[in-house]
Amino acid sequence: MENKQKEQTYYHGAESIKRQVAFALGGAPMNLCWVIVSSYLMFFLTDVAMVPMVAVSTLFLAVRAFDAINDPLIGLLADNTKSRWGRYRPWMMSGAILLVPTVTLLFWAHPTWSTSARTAYACILYVLAVIFATMWDIPYGALNSCVTPYANERSKFASNRILVSSLASALASGLVLPLMNKFGGAGGDVVGGYVKAVLAITIFAIPLAFICCKGTKEVVYPPASQKIEFSKLVRDIVKNPPLLIILVSFFTYGFLNYGRSTVATYYFSYNWNNGALASVYFSLAGILSGLAAFFGFYLLKVFKEKNYTCIFGYALMVISNLIVFFSSPESMSSGTMMFLMCVSNAANGLVTGLIYGMVPDTVEYGQWKSGIRTDGFIYASTSLSMKLGGAVGPFLLGILLNAAGYVPNVAQTESSLHMINICMNMMPVVLSGIAIILLLCYKLDRKQHAIILEELAAQNGDN
Repeated sequence: MENKQKEQTYYHGAESIKRQVAFALGGAPMNLCWVIVSSYLMFFLTDVAMVPMVAVSTLFLAVRAFDAINDPLIGLLADNTKSRWGRYRPWMMSGAILLVPTVTLLFWAHPTWSTSARTAYACILYVLAVIFATMWDIPYGALNSCVTPYANERSKFASNRILVSSLASALASGLVLPLMNKFGGAGGDVVGGYVKAVLAITIFAIPLAFICCKGTKEVVYPPASQKIEFSKLVRDIVKNPPLLIILVSFFTYGFLNYGRSTVATYYFSYNWNNGALASVYFSLAGILSGLAAFFGFYLLKVFKEKNYTCIFGYALMVISNLIVFFSSPESMSSGTMMFLMCVSNAANGLVTGLIYGMVPDTVEYGQWKSGIRTDGFIYASTSLSMKLGGAVGPFLLGILLNAAGYVPNVAQTESSLHMINICMNMMPVVLSGIAIILLLCYKLDRKQHAIILEELAAQNGDN
């Protein structure tokens, strides 16, 4: 049974390429917009829009708390949507159309306004951006479970998705500062430069979203007779050990991909005295992460199981970040530092492609245990975990820097530099170590998953 399951595919020939390309392009709309938010928004708000650091860090944490309601709500609504485009694609297209102008306006600074007005403007637009991003991201993630019933084929879809996501992230994050300088002109109009640069990048999200929605379809559906109760869904997550382990991995992924991206702008500007390194880092990290995710499917053949392949990636992160943490511009060249950072991000890309492919397996594990299939709700739980991880970096950075006496646009104290270094390098070591321990306890291997699929197929046949 194991070999048979390994070789099964739902799509063949030209259709397989078409479906995989269309789904993979869906990794771009969210990342073209959100990587700019995660990489530059905190720095933009504190140093360009002149919103107080404490207000910004509190905003980031409060919005993550809001996601505890927002993510599962949209996941449940999407699970219960019925349309000729299926459950998820109507949400995806609407989210993409609304996200682009909202993110653009979020990067329109008004430094002459009062502090309270600037803060309120940022809060309102950031909350709206989060809602619209969730309208794309939760249904798109759930769609991965529904485009094919076969685990290995879903892993290919997930790996291709992460490749495109990472390339889009690298392109967007690498272009923001050069475009900002170009549109800002000789007079150095930073305010105008930012808003024009963000619009020029994010506008491409809309046509890419349309291609994805048009070129994909759902072929896996929940049992027609199932009834969804929110309280039961929460209990089912607690009773799903493979999913709980994956949630920790998504928290780590959120910190490394989004939380650390926020920290990176400060890290290169102040710890390495070269803010231009941030653009280089974002571009290289994104490209290498994407390639690692793409080739991770082939590395899986070496380690046999997804959890062991993830452990290999996390071990690389621990080693590379520890080396950088104990280094400085006086003891290490910027080139060596950048190489080790790229190793860490490539390892994160490897893990990311795998954990996205593991989520559908946990969906079927949950269905096997409870009789209820909720792709959107389960993906919402992984998205919430990822967002919480992404919030830890900015929140910790804001609190620690404020306590250390951070002042924008001046040389920082030793305590401030140390706090930045902890958030940038030591936190990934700790989180990766925890993920390694938990993944050693992950029992949903290929053999167990094949048995689950057989039993679910028999149940559906009986129904």
